[in-house]
Order: sequence, then C-alpha cells, then structure tokens
Amino acid sequence: MRILYVINGFDPGGAEHGLLTLLRAGFFAGHDLKVFSFCRGRGDLARRIGREIGEENLLIAKAEEVLSLRGILAGGVVLFGLLRRWRPDAAILSLKQANVVGRLVLCFFPRVFCISFEHIARYRARRGERLYGALLRLLSFRVDGVWADCRETLDATRDYFTSRTRRENVVPLFIADASLTRKASYALGAQARLVTAGRLVDRKNVDAIIKALKLLRDRGIAARLEIFGDGPERPNLQALAARLGLEAHISFCGYKADWLVLASSNDIFINAGDTEGFCIVVAEAMSAGLPVVAVDVGGIREYGVHEANMVKLAGVDHEDLAGALAKLLSSEDARRRMGEAARADMLAAYSANALRERAREIFSA
Repeated sequence: MRILYVINGFDPGGAEHGLLTLLRAGFFAGHDLKVFSFCRGRGDLARRIGREIGEENLLIAKAEEVLSLRGILAGGVVLFGLLRRWRPDAAILSLKQANVVGRLVLCFFPRVFCISFEHIARYRARRGERLYGALLRLLSFRVDGVWADCRETLDATRDYFTSRTRRENVVPLFIADASLTRKASYALGAQARLVTAGRLVDRKNVDAIIKALKLLRDRGIAARLEIFGDGPERPNLQALAARLGLEAHISFCGYKADWLVLASSNDIFINAGDTEGFCIVVAEAMSAGLPVVAVDVGGIREYGVHEANMVKLAGVDHEDLAGALAKLLSSEDARRRMGEAARADMLAAYSANALRERAREIFSA
C-alpha cells in the first residue's frame, strides 16, 4: 500500500515525535511510505525521521523552523503536485493545519483514502480556535477514517466531524521500552524532588504546579521542582516563580530529548494539563517507575488507576495538588508500590509487538 503521512513540521513534541515512534516500531513495515511536512521545524527530528525512511521519502515544502501562513499556502501547492505524481492509496493527516489544507487538496483526489489523525480532545489556540473548529467540521466530509491516540480522544473529537460512517481506530504514539531507564530508589533525599515535562502552554497549567510547590514549602516540606520543556509560557512561569520567591527552588531545564533519563531519579512526576490526548510524558514517567500525580483527562483515564498506579486529581487546583503531593511524599511504601505497578502496567500494555499487531489489524481492513 502507498501511504502519504502529512504533518505540520518536526518540532520535538508529542504528535511529531510520535511519528518517529511509529516508524521505529515498524508500524508501516511492508508498505511504501512517504512523509510530507509544510515546514522543517526545530531541532533534529526531521533528520532522524529521514534516516528511518530514507531521505528520498521525506519531503519538506519549506525549510523553515516555524509554520507560517505563507508556508501553509505554498505547502498546499507542493502537496497537490505530490499527490498528482505519486497517487497514494491513503493519506494520513496529523495536526490541525495539515488537516485543513490536506482535506482541501484531497477534494481533487477522491480515490485517496483520507485519515484524520487526532491527538487531542479539543483544539486550542491563541488565535483562530473557533475558525479551525469550523473549518475542520466543514471539511470533514472528505475524511474516510479517523485515528486517535486513545479512546478518549476518539470519542471527544467526534464533535469536529459531521455524521457519517468512518473507520475509527486507536493508534497510541507510545512504546514502553524496558531497556531505557528505571527509577532505582524511592527514598527521599534532603529535599523532595518534583518534576514535570511538556510544552509550556496554557493548558499544561504549570503555574498550578509552581503554586503547589509554594504551599508545600510554606508548610515546612522541603521540595524543589524541575521543569523540562519550552514554550510561550516560559517567561510568565519564570516571573511567577520570582514573585513567589521560588527562583532557587525551580530549575527551568528547557527541552531535553533524554529528559526521562535525567528525571528518573526524581521523587514524583506531576502532570496538571486539563486537556490531553494520550499524554506521552505521563506514560513515559510511568514506564520508568516514577510515581505520578496527574489530572484525570485524556489517555490517563484509560491507563491510570487511582491509588494503584498513580494518584489522580479531578481538576486543576493548586491546593488539591499540594495536598496530594504532601500525602504521597509522606509514604515511601506508597511511592514504591505505585511506581512499580505503573512500570509493570505500561510494559505489559504498550510493547512494540502490540503496536505492530495493531498496525496489521488496521491495514488488513
């Protein structure tokens, strides 16, 4: 089967890095695959993907780091030419800009099976959120199948599609690798070490984590926080840390591809995001045996079991978060029990073999 995978660009992140996960797991093995992106993106992810599929099978419309309106329009023209020349059997559209442009262009190629790959339950953007939602729903007539990174995402994103029969499949962008890293000890040091990771945007609510840290320290609990990731909210978060007098107790580590190796010795991983898809960072932390405190959204609802392999929060409230952290920090046995259960659960459910078997089921249909 000829498959064209269309994506915005190759910024290091969930959906973008998830493509690399699929490739390394052999998800597209036995098929003729090309990957098209509207821009190159930041970092070396494009190079790594090119190495996996062959540089001749990676097509980048504009060698820009940031996706622009001009790049989207120019990319639409390049995509049209590629579809006309190569005539794939299926096109997989990942992320909202790729979905809008891809669906428009695919109107001229009705024989190509169009798959919308959904990664988050609700589209959120600083600008144009309503416009994107309206366009995606308007153009959903061109979508023949929907993939989602978890069942929660699949159910929630039906609001962006008009009613018609479509093939629906769950394709998690995650593999639990037992060889990567593992938490060695659950004993606390001189101070508790908390950690979070992800793109620094509003919906991740890292400000609530910082406020929770302040409450812990005010209650006499010695703790510090490491934040892995970058994004538009970083200056605001640094300003908040300064206002609360926490500059000496918070490390802004930036984006690190090996963040999990660096963070596996920490005591608790925190995810305060209120809108998630599968949530790869939580799955990664669990696979390393880190105790997790997370808001119960997205894929976390599926693989997380409250007080069995993680602590779940009903919503984003820094006082509730501080209370949950204080309780978990008070018990080494609870941290060990949840961390070890989390690792065992993720290794059992999200192996490379399981993902390849999922691919066989999907493509055979």
